[in-house]
Amino acid sequence: MKGRYDYSDHLYYTIFEELPVRTPQHIGVVVSIDTEMYYFGEYIYTVLCIDGNKRFFLEDEITPL
Repeated sequence: MKGRYDYSDHLYYTIFEELPVRTPQHIGVVVSIDTEMYYFGEYIYTVLCIDGNKRFFLEDEITPL
């Protein structure tokens, strides 16, 4: 899957006015879905990215490859 943060990256670069140091999209595999907690009307997906980091995305922030 491909994940892209909708708001946090935009906020970070707007505040600090730096060029992006990290890629705006992340490629990885969904390793779990948090069905217990329901945030912003969506479930939270835990994604193991190809750089080895686990990241968390809402459903509207991920797309299949």
